[in-house]
Amino acid sequence: MARDVSFFDQLGSLLAQEREAEKARLAALAQSLTLHEREEHGLSVLDLESIEEEVGLGGRFLVTLGRADRRPLPTRLHNGDLVAVLPRRAEVKEPARALISRATATRIQLAFDRSPPPYVHEGLLRLDVVPNDVTYDRLRAGLQRIKALDKGAERHKREVVLGNEPPRFDKPREFEPTRPLNPEQQDATARALAAEDFFLVHGPPGTGKSTVLAEVAAQAVADGKRLLCTAASNAAVDHLLDLCLDKGLRAIRVGHPARVAARLQEHTLDIVVESHPDRAVSRDLFDEAFSLLGYARRQRSQGRSRERFANARASTTEAKGMLDEARALERKAVKSVLANADVICVTLSSLDSGVLAGQQFDLALLDEATQATEPLALLGFLRAPRVILAGDPQQLPPTVLSQEAAKAGLGVSLFERLLKDHGDGVKRMLREQYRMNARIMDFPSREMYGGELRAHPSIADRTLDAVLTPGADVDAPPVLYLDTAGKGFDEEVEPTTRSLFNPGEAGLVEARVRALLAAGLAPRELAVITPYSAQAHQLRERIEALSPEVEVDTVDAFQGREKDAIIVSLTRSNSEGQLGFLTDLRRMNVALTRARRHLFVVGDSATLSGHPFYARFVEGTQTHGGYRSAWEWPDAQDT
Repeated sequence: MARDVSFFDQLGSLLAQEREAEKARLAALAQSLTLHEREEHGLSVLDLESIEEEVGLGGRFLVTLGRADRRPLPTRLHNGDLVAVLPRRAEVKEPARALISRATATRIQLAFDRSPPPYVHEGLLRLDVVPNDVTYDRLRAGLQRIKALDKGAERHKREVVLGNEPPRFDKPREFEPTRPLNPEQQDATARALAAEDFFLVHGPPGTGKSTVLAEVAAQAVADGKRLLCTAASNAAVDHLLDLCLDKGLRAIRVGHPARVAARLQEHTLDIVVESHPDRAVSRDLFDEAFSLLGYARRQRSQGRSRERFANARASTTEAKGMLDEARALERKAVKSVLANADVICVTLSSLDSGVLAGQQFDLALLDEATQATEPLALLGFLRAPRVILAGDPQQLPPTVLSQEAAKAGLGVSLFERLLKDHGDGVKRMLREQYRMNARIMDFPSREMYGGELRAHPSIADRTLDAVLTPGADVDAPPVLYLDTAGKGFDEEVEPTTRSLFNPGEAGLVEARVRALLAAGLAPRELAVITPYSAQAHQLRERIEALSPEVEVDTVDAFQGREKDAIIVSLTRSNSEGQLGFLTDLRRMNVALTRARRHLFVVGDSATLSGHPFYARFVEGTQTHGGYRSAWEWPDAQDT
């Protein structure tokens, strides 16, 4: 499909729609909730006080807040959230704004670009999450930059992206892999390395997409290439960092250490730079400068004499000079650390952060590419002439709040559009999976991948019995569907968020968790997932009391994860047969492909079976001995 550069303007308009939808959602919640309800929904945190202060990289002012009694916070804000900081019980015209740089169960660290107002240090505080336009501004700017590529190789890149010119490939060359690869992984790696513009690695669940990316990284660095590893989420970027470190590559993670898994923090730019000699000098200069600024403030506040004002002016001037020198030394240290790295790992939204300004790469690896919106993925194309996109269009698409924007194209990933524009010749699908028992794999393979997946012999027949206490008596075939039809376990609506929950199903799930743990299943190898956030909340309250190590989350949050046993609560049960977003089969594909040994699904067949996908799933469990009715299920008697 031929397109002109106005396509990027259209994407920009869809971004604006999405931004307005996000602002409207936050505003609607803010108007309908009390302060304590805002806190319950993660929009505010109340009754905080300053615990400690320090100066971070770049002269940022870092203030750590917590409750006076050090109790756990009732809600968890997220690293990178922009918050307004207000006095708890006083009014201010302009609340201070800060980014959350570290969030734990009991503390929140805020990063201020400038010295925070006095009330931050003097009493109880309230934090309100506010919309952050930084990412949207970066995306819009990125669209304009790629639109402006109009000469030589850069114009070709733009036309390939638009679908107007075909991508180019060298002849794939033989290479010696750093670890054994199956034939499909070997071919995908060779073709990715031969791509001159882009290549798509289609990795269904458990097929070793990460193995291919790691091999491409190792081969590219061995050829002297400078590599960018990126993705939409911090978790996916951490995974890429892990892969590179495992291959012995010198990799640096750009982003605040608080956003990075604890075991990987020593590889973050901030922490590596701290040991650089220039950073040591800059720290001393920052300390001296802030000491001088404090002296200047005291001079102004202790009297209005000409001498005091002169002292304050002189100290402020000297401090500003020190700050400039300190920041220059810091930039030099950062540049040195980045230059010595083989690989830079960073989220797509942070690619245009200051530390990476002007940095270019020979090759970019973009993981989980089918979960990134197209404007976000295009940022990777602006940093490298060759881009390898890895993902699975049969799993969750990009998250888009505006239904209008999603339908108009923002819900289609760049991976999917490039595949549609350029055809199957630009991708390699991996077909041998190393995660699921063959019985667990069978249904999603037939429904989503044309029956093309195959289970590697090493995992095809593994079951839960091998990881339970010997002799444990538990009904656990590879796939077990528990049908609640007729039990009266009707779905309910959470009044504020309008999300759905099902207390009857929650009771069955709680009992199943109890039974599996009693049979010896390690809590860390069990997870409970559901499509609905209100049901996840219900389940979390019940199951945390049994074992905090059992993960409970939404299906969306669990993409890319796996456990020995997965329990899925489908939640929907109504007389009209309404399924809502259960009709997005990509979400269900994720839910059904997380388990290695045992998949336990709870649902109401009377509601579900009006949809052919669910009807076939239920029929399949009946055929293969994995169907149970809640009427005969022992745990159902106590719910």
